[in-house]
Amino acid sequence: MGKSIGLLLLVLLTHPLFLGSATADEIIRAKQVYDGDTVLLEDGRKVRYLGINAPEYQEPFYLKAKRVNESLVLGKEIRLEFDRERTDGYDRILAYVYVGDQMVNARLVGEGLAHAFFIGPNQKHNTLLLQTQVSAKRRKVGIWSARTRPKTLKITSVHVADPDRPDPYAPYVRITNLQDGPVRLVGYVLSNESGQRYHFPDVAIDPGYTVIVASTEGNDGVNAKGQMVVHWLAQGSLWDTREDTAFLTDPFGETVDQFHYKGRRIRSSRPPSRRKAP
Repeated sequence: MGKSIGLLLLVLLTHPLFLGSATADEIIRAKQVYDGDTVLLEDGRKVRYLGINAPEYQEPFYLKAKRVNESLVLGKEIRLEFDRERTDGYDRILAYVYVGDQMVNARLVGEGLAHAFFIGPNQKHNTLLLQTQVSAKRRKVGIWSARTRPKTLKITSVHVADPDRPDPYAPYVRITNLQDGPVRLVGYVLSNESGQRYHFPDVAIDPGYTVIVASTEGNDGVNAKGQMVVHWLAQGSLWDTREDTAFLTDPFGETVDQFHYKGRRIRSSRPPSRRKAP
């Protein structure tokens, strides 16, 4: 009997409700909505929704994603559920956001206003978000509608070196798998406006997960956090810090996606042969 009571106490004391703010959920009011996956809390902290990525400014469905997010959380008490990592490199809180019993992250994916976006080691609700994405694709809603061109892979960011925000991989490019199954990257090519090209090795990305094309030395593969990383050392002097465009082509030479930073997308069908004039 003594052993049983001791075991029960151990289980209770290690339950999230007894572990304090490091792991327990948090309830707080949302003060401002920035876009479809980022909000400001009433105490000044920012929250980045875990497991999803909503359209960026000037991408299709950006405004609708922001408005739906506003209708769900703005001015309301929200519950923050945490995973293994509590914050990101921008000091934003990482959380699954709930209003009542509804997970806002999943609601946005279900309406086609965000896609699955997994960066290890966080994975608590990956299965739910992938299943919800599959359903949204079948219904052809939001980013999966006829208005948009279906993609297998998406460039979600080009991160140039920033002395104010040092990053061990910068400059780097992040690419997400939008398919329902793994995608092998051998044969894919990443390039910039001036025509420098990186040929991917034979690695694969699982659905919803991302690959970082880093400008560091190392072995290609999954790092300690579960993040796929490949290495293109030339990037250190390749990406224009003012503006540039990343192009991703498939093994047949077709453009899969392109990402123009700073601040806007462009609609060229293929990479230009030379860098544009300053």
